[in-house]
Amino acid sequence: MAIQIGMQARISAGEESTAGTEVARTAVARLASTTLQRAVAKDIVPHLVGSGASAANPVDFFDTVGTVGGDAEINAAYQGGALGMWLKHAMGAVATTGAGPYAHAFSLAGSLPAGLSLCVERGSLGSLGDEELLGCKINSFELSVAPAQVMSCRMTFIGMTGSARGSDTPPALATLYPITHRHAGTLSFDSQTYTLSNFTLRISNNMVAVAELGSLYSSEPQRGGFQTVEIEAELVARSDALFTASLASTQGDVSVTFTDSPRILAIVLHNAVIFEYSDPIAAAGIIKQKVVWRGLGDGTDHGLLVTLTNANSSAVVS
Repeated sequence: MAIQIGMQARISAGEESTAGTEVARTAVARLASTTLQRAVAKDIVPHLVGSGASAANPVDFFDTVGTVGGDAEINAAYQGGALGMWLKHAMGAVATTGAGPYAHAFSLAGSLPAGLSLCVERGSLGSLGDEELLGCKINSFELSVAPAQVMSCRMTFIGMTGSARGSDTPPALATLYPITHRHAGTLSFDSQTYTLSNFTLRISNNMVAVAELGSLYSSEPQRGGFQTVEIEAELVARSDALFTASLASTQGDVSVTFTDSPRILAIVLHNAVIFEYSDPIAAAGIIKQKVVWRGLGDGTDHGLLVTLTNANSSAVVS
């Protein structure tokens, strides 16, 4: 039997109309890593009879809970990595304008879409190792980039059910246009601009599994509380403007744009306030500032707008 390796692993997704009801996958991305799978936890039946008069080992067990989900990391791309699909299901809503290139504007919504039918093609097994996971919602979403790197997209999913590993035919891979460190523009906040050393956009949707009698697995996952949207940045210290803004609780939009013309990723964190600031000194060299902004809603702007511009007329196939 051949040894399995991770080469050729990919993830494909389709948008469900009803949470947990399988649909065909329409978008695909190359995987960098994943822990996505189904699992079943077990426990011992709590009675006092063991395996014999002189033995202390229990004899009975039962299935306690089934889980569907895990993490996935891909390379973030303007086109060819299904970034639009992930953004829509991490944020909730999208509106597309233009006639080529197309601008796909993703915004926060009170409810996330019904869910995703995911299929993980597990490396060298090819289609024989495909695992389908249904009713999947994005609990956390992160875009991050550092010098000399391709932007990474990390996601955590919570799902409802799945099927045995077997054969599936994923969509064909498209040409990849990755977002890289050299595409980054400056970050703008409070009428000032800043050159970035590291950048992270983070969305936490606070989704929880819903355990109900009659099923081993979750019903449709729901919010367990408010979501949070943040930008975390590291910068070379050149002024105390951000330190001052953190003490004054200055509020305003934070914006940064990545450009590989005509492809663009533009991020605006609305009504942002600095929740964390530090600029420690530990050596004789360059001082770095670490800043975390939290985006807030105001009834019109709900905290975050991400606009992806590319040649794809469909936001979710991008």
